[in-house]
Amino acid sequence: MLKVDNTEIKLQKPIVDLVADIIRRKIVNGEIKHNLRLSTRQLSEELGISRTPVREAIRRLESEGLIELLPRKGFVVKEYSIDKIKEIYEVRRILEIKAIVLACNNIEKKELNNIEKIAQKLNTELQNEKSDILAIQELNQQLHFAIYLASHNETLCQIIKNLWHRVSGLLITIFSTPHRREEIPLEHEAIIKALIARDEYSCINALEKHMEVTKEILYEYSKKSRETKN
Repeated sequence: MLKVDNTEIKLQKPIVDLVADIIRRKIVNGEIKHNLRLSTRQLSEELGISRTPVREAIRRLESEGLIELLPRKGFVVKEYSIDKIKEIYEVRRILEIKAIVLACNNIEKKELNNIEKIAQKLNTELQNEKSDILAIQELNQQLHFAIYLASHNETLCQIIKNLWHRVSGLLITIFSTPHRREEIPLEHEAIIKALIARDEYSCINALEKHMEVTKEILYEYSKKSRETKN
């Protein structure tokens, strides 16, 4: 069992996955501050488990771009400058527009049905204030990649996925931003309607608007995290 806030919880998934989820939540909830340095020993003692799964979870979160390892000093929440976020989104915009244009031409009926099912599940979770934010993030990623995979270009999708992983830790913050839970379903609906109509222009327009809002939220998050540190 793991201990979280002095409460023991049963393991319902691999322990490394569970530890990674716990650390993500602590970062999103502000329990782990950007200027706070933590160690594997501290976390293993807090969670009541050995250091090995904690180390593996930390390495996973480092690969996702959520934390930064400090040699012999533990780790801190990774900071992204506005310039770095801009750089990543410039590349993402090019690749994701290419993917959605290909999807417009190549998408099959069964793929559209799957996209609509995932969108409905995501909308249900977004409407529920008690929904788990990590579950929402997972459904959001499933939806986007169900769309991109309809491009039938696996190499393109893998490159996009790698870029998503670079900012996956930051993307969690989007779902705790005021009004986004109401706005996201409408933005996704516009993208899906354009796909159904096989309207390339509308697909590009809807996706660009969706990505622009997300980028601006991440800019603000980056700015606030630096102000907090200072």
